[in-house]
Amino acid sequence: MLKPTAKLKGELKVPGDKSITHRAFIFAAFTKGVSEIDNLSPAADCYSTIECMRMLGLDIQLSDDKSGRVKAMVKSPGHFHLHPSQQGLFAGNSGTTIRLLSGLLAGQPFKVKLDGDESLRSRPMKRVIEPLNRMGVCVAWITKEGHAPFVIEGAPANDLELTGAKFQLAVASAQVQTALLLAGLQADGKTTVELPAPVRDHTVRLFRHIGVSMVVDEPLTTAVKKLTEPLPPFKLSVVADISSATFFMVAAALLPGSEIKLLSVGINKGRRLVIDVLKEMGADLSLENECEYDGEPVADVVVRYAGRLRAVTIDGDNIAAGIDEVPALSLLGCLADGKFTVSGAAELRVKESDRLSAMVANLRAAGANVNELPDGYEIEGQNRLKGGSVWQTFGDHRLAMTGLIANLVCQETLAVDDTTCIAVSYPTFVEDLNRLLIV
Repeated sequence: MLKPTAKLKGELKVPGDKSITHRAFIFAAFTKGVSEIDNLSPAADCYSTIECMRMLGLDIQLSDDKSGRVKAMVKSPGHFHLHPSQQGLFAGNSGTTIRLLSGLLAGQPFKVKLDGDESLRSRPMKRVIEPLNRMGVCVAWITKEGHAPFVIEGAPANDLELTGAKFQLAVASAQVQTALLLAGLQADGKTTVELPAPVRDHTVRLFRHIGVSMVVDEPLTTAVKKLTEPLPPFKLSVVADISSATFFMVAAALLPGSEIKLLSVGINKGRRLVIDVLKEMGADLSLENECEYDGEPVADVVVRYAGRLRAVTIDGDNIAAGIDEVPALSLLGCLADGKFTVSGAAELRVKESDRLSAMVANLRAAGANVNELPDGYEIEGQNRLKGGSVWQTFGDHRLAMTGLIANLVCQETLAVDDTTCIAVSYPTFVEDLNRLLIV
């Protein structure tokens, strides 16, 4: 039997949602005046977005209170008065930044270079750029076709009008959907984006919150028309990030004696995979104080250890509701009854790392019985996870945080080879984990 020496106890509010924070700063470009964004994510990825928006002409002032909660005052001239950055825009490690900015820049009368770090340069960009080409955007690939760095030239830069179009996406991607809708707000005619499956709807909810007119055919189709005037400024308090909360939820479900409450977590219907999987596996998870805040559903998430879990299958029908959470959820499968299967997750091969191969290698090294599939893997549940190995992160923040949680449930210490990359999404993760940890 597994005999962990640690448990989690107490309450915690994880930082603000990363996906919403990105959108809030980019969407502010369509407003004129001073917007207020509270409880923004402290992730390095989001600071990449902030710096890019500053380079385009937004005046962004940041401050924090005694609790470390960060607030931004964002003065925007409106999207008709953005200006090019002669140095180009550097998105760091953030795929959200570079893809959403591509949509914003589609309607601008200038060209600008977009780039990122080595990891981001390996990630595919054609899924965004090709549909933007249909609307009139020109792109020049600099070193490798389909990858950053590239120069994007808005349609007006060629004395052309950006033209709306109808898109039926082959892959359920909130990033691609958002980029096309941002372009649509600057395009003649109507721009319609149809998804093949539901995704997180932060864009639609935030559009409503800031006053964007649109037609939404729930849950898969959204249409917008050109903005003829800037939107008024807005106020937004960002909800706590469910992706960040996932690691604590998984740990509490695996460590005997654990009981935690995670406060004001966003429970967007397109982000609930971790909640659904834990419940299906038999975890003691409940939602308290459910409400809606600034357009987003939130709740306090309570997780208590409830004994051994049962294995489930996570497949293509629900993977979009939490693909970033799959690595952490896989730890549940290692110590569950039956076969835990992940399929339809090929997207994980083109994240900050090939997360499928990386998880298979790390779990095998720690003693798990795992079989790699083209689009996922299968894990035979065991009574224990030995550990005593090196957990390789490949510079991927989610693999690093998963490794730290895996270390808590292994019999022998895991050596996580790099934890500095955690700052990409959750700089205070280790500190917050230690706050809840009782050894």
